[in-house]
Amino acid sequence: MAKTYRWGILGAGKIAAKFASAINYTEGATLHAVASRSQEQAAAFAATHQAKVSYNDYSKLAGDPDVDIIYIATPHAFHKDQTILCLEQGKHVLCEKPMALDRVEVNNMIDAARINDRFLMEGMWSRFMPATNKMLELKEEALGRLQYLRADFGFQAPYDPTSRLFDTKLGGGSLLDVGVYPLFLSVLLLGEPETIHAMGKLSATGADEYCNIQLQYAGGETASIFCSVTIKTSLTAELAGPKGRIYMHNPWYRTDKVTFEPNEGERQDFILPHEHNGFEYEIRHVMECLNKGLKESPLMPLDVTLTISRIMDKVREQVGVVY
Repeated sequence: MAKTYRWGILGAGKIAAKFASAINYTEGATLHAVASRSQEQAAAFAATHQAKVSYNDYSKLAGDPDVDIIYIATPHAFHKDQTILCLEQGKHVLCEKPMALDRVEVNNMIDAARINDRFLMEGMWSRFMPATNKMLELKEEALGRLQYLRADFGFQAPYDPTSRLFDTKLGGGSLLDVGVYPLFLSVLLLGEPETIHAMGKLSATGADEYCNIQLQYAGGETASIFCSVTIKTSLTAELAGPKGRIYMHNPWYRTDKVTFEPNEGERQDFILPHEHNGFEYEIRHVMECLNKGLKESPLMPLDVTLTISRIMDKVREQVGVVY
């Protein structure tokens, strides 16, 4: 009989709620515990999502012997310390994107996972979506060699210097909050760029309101990336090669529609609805890795996370963002 994995969730915000819903949907997963800084919030979350235990102390969740794996769902400025806390208590960790503030923190987290012989993965749920798999299939079979990628992620938030979006102490700004999505896509498809050119606009707090990023690769391929927390964009992605174009429709990072437009022939639309809310695919993949005794994912390896972190470090340096 397949093992049932007992999950803990560290953090009790909106994304944690979506993830908890997917845990309860996914066969082989059960939500055992949740932790929040507020006992009232933790208890309410546990009641809503059928968690057996609630804590107002993250260290108690990390030390709970009945938890197999912990999903880190807090703002990214806290990911490093919380992830290492959980790893040192013998827990496997799925850490919400971005993994951390910079590549130094990511390296520290990877070191902790290897020292403690635990599984660690960045929670890039887009990697496991049916639409992403279809896009990769089309890229290999129909597109020809990828030559151009364009992807954006921008939304319009009201300016609030105390919010996590604009507070640099919390890792605020568009790059870490949403730029990680299109940068992930560029790394997935093209790897690490040879050159990076980035421009942006800073808010009064020093957080990036937007970043416009151009990536050039050794083989001549190019990627155009845009992210913003003050400008609403199309939320689409486009791939182009010698045989045609692939479109990932709005919102591309969790889309259920992919289109292939060949240079010759008929347009093809592929509709790939989610079973639940999209997190179920990531959860299943993590548990498959654990069943195989893997300490990192072959589909979202730690080298990919490190590459994304290195790119973001260079972009922030060029734009002038300092945490």
